[in-house]
Amino acid sequence: MADILVIEDDGVVRDALRELLTRAGHCVRVASDGGSGVGVFRSQRPDLVILDRHLPVLSGSAVFANIRALAPEARIILLSGHDDPEAVAVYLNHGAAAFLSKGDGLSNVLLAVEAIVGTLAPKPAPACRVPARQALPLVLVADDDAMMRDILRRALDELGCRVLEAADGEEAARLALAHRPDIVILDMVMPRKGGLETLRELVPELPSAAFMVITGLGEEKSGREAMRLGAMDYITKPFNLALLKTAVEARLLQHDSLGSAGL
Repeated sequence: MADILVIEDDGVVRDALRELLTRAGHCVRVASDGGSGVGVFRSQRPDLVILDRHLPVLSGSAVFANIRALAPEARIILLSGHDDPEAVAVYLNHGAAAFLSKGDGLSNVLLAVEAIVGTLAPKPAPACRVPARQALPLVLVADDDAMMRDILRRALDELGCRVLEAADGEEAARLALAHRPDIVILDMVMPRKGGLETLRELVPELPSAAFMVITGLGEEKSGREAMRLGAMDYITKPFNLALLKTAVEARLLQHDSLGSAGL
């Protein structure tokens, strides 16, 4: 378990990161602007900071400089809504632990966190509540395209997951409530009941499940709406299968973290 500070002014992204990292067993503190973020860091000295580049009150670059001045050894992951190779190089050269694009989804954040946490020296765990252990991974895939379901099932099989399949939103809701999967992957556009409607129905019923949605190219707004409703991440079609596997592996790390804690 690590003590992590998330400095992010976007409430949807901030809440999604807090939920994602808390489920992985970490203690998470948050700040919604740069000034508050520096204040929290100064008083709490967390193990790791996840920092948005664009913040009110104090910019991401100014927060980065302040934190590095307070603690040169601080581990900081930068998040950006835009790919900028020059900015990546600048931050990494000045000691950033990682520079990630929000466009790749939030699962990469968890993988980066786990890699960094593995390098930290052991210390007493922060006083944070750890959630109850989840069951062994079971994934529900809901997509009306049979070929897409087959592709997803094969990819999930390779990760050692058990897979349930649904061809529409109504079938997905029925299977989810009956089997209570650990991960639910929903296509946004399905017959009988769409992805958002299905998500809205299932999130309150399955509070321990991790929801992911698949959106079309250029439908980032739909993906953000899904995250507002409780999805942990979204993937855009046509997606790279390796990226999907990365997202699912990030969810499985949550099970490993909780299991190793003996919960």
